[in-house]
Amino acid sequence: MSNPAFHGAVDLSGLANKNLKKAEQVTVPALVIDLEQQSFRAVLELSNVVPVLISFYDNAQQDSLDLTNKIEKLVLEAKGKLFLGKVDIQAQPELSRAFNIATPASVVLILAGEPRPLFQGDQNAEDLVTFMSKLLEVAAKQGLDGQLAIGDSTQEPEVKLTQAEQEAFDAMEQGDFAKAVSIYEQELKAQPKNEVLIERLAQTKLVQRTYNQDFEKHLAVVPATPEQAITKSDFIMATGDAETAFALLLSFFDLANPDQKKALAAALLEHFNVVGKAHPAVIEARKQLAVRMF
Repeated sequence: MSNPAFHGAVDLSGLANKNLKKAEQVTVPALVIDLEQQSFRAVLELSNVVPVLISFYDNAQQDSLDLTNKIEKLVLEAKGKLFLGKVDIQAQPELSRAFNIATPASVVLILAGEPRPLFQGDQNAEDLVTFMSKLLEVAAKQGLDGQLAIGDSTQEPEVKLTQAEQEAFDAMEQGDFAKAVSIYEQELKAQPKNEVLIERLAQTKLVQRTYNQDFEKHLAVVPATPEQAITKSDFIMATGDAETAFALLLSFFDLANPDQKKALAAALLEHFNVVGKAHPAVIEARKQLAVRMF
């Protein structure tokens, strides 16, 4: 591409050897949405179906609006082969910080749960057409050639379960969490980089650790040791408050010996898998973990 603003854009050739999960068609309320933190999880799941683009804009900066409008046009023209989340950096500062977005007119690409900075600054329309065409070609070769269909806006997008995944869910409904864990572990041996399976295994293990426990009692504990912090973090995670769970574990690193630090790090990594590595809280916590470990 001739536009120098594309310098530093993600190198699509680096995806050539990725083994990404191919998903079924899913129904979404729209192909372009105004992305908020609470809807990020559902959008992240779509990156296992089609490439997901996140465009950060500021209503006070015309170039960011122009770029977002150009990308929106191309996403709509792709007819369900791309998905776009638009982020107002003034209204959604948490998402902007999570992706290290300092200025508007910035675009991030998410493939199979992995976020990659794409480019900054307004882009030539022809260059964008060429880039999106190449992106679709590469994504198709890696199995990310699913189809999004617009449906009832009250429905959450759902990916069709494989037979093994359905068996695991059935086992969980019967309270047999050990069986569900075993199923996911066996599936991951064949698909070790499958982010969806990694997350579901971590989620199942979390349910296994907290099932039929006294949540009120565990959440009321004021941890005095890293071990107690790890236990409490499970119950915080189970309530859906990943950010608080991460902060609790990170707060104990300065008090921990080397073995305890390893245990805290392992617990954090497990929790990261519960919500997915592209979750905004995970992105920030990873930075904090790296500082404390090294």
